[in-house]
Amino acid sequence: MESEILADVMAYLGDEVAESDKPVLLILVNRAIRKVCTKRYPFGYSDDEKTKAVEKYRDTIFEAAVYYWAKQGADGESSHSENSISRTYNSEGDIFFDVVPMVKVM
Repeated sequence: MESEILADVMAYLGDEVAESDKPVLLILVNRAIRKVCTKRYPFGYSDDEKTKAVEKYRDTIFEAAVYYWAKQGADGESSHSENSISRTYNSEGDIFFDVVPMVKVM
């Protein structure tokens, strides 16, 4: 599943990325998967639950990976201005807003 999302991210970014960027993009995709799984299953998750979360929140994972790529070099910034160019970044939490946490009864 990660390889499919990676291929989609590379296709989306197009000329902005090269084959040499693949390892970094895979790190970003896996980071997004961990974020989704951690939010979905706050008390830990199995491989089966991870697979279900990745299938359900594939678009969220894709969006987060693209967000992480675009924000490289600006970690920790919420906005940036330079030479009359201004950028404002969305909150990372906004990306994962639709991920609904699951609870377990003990």
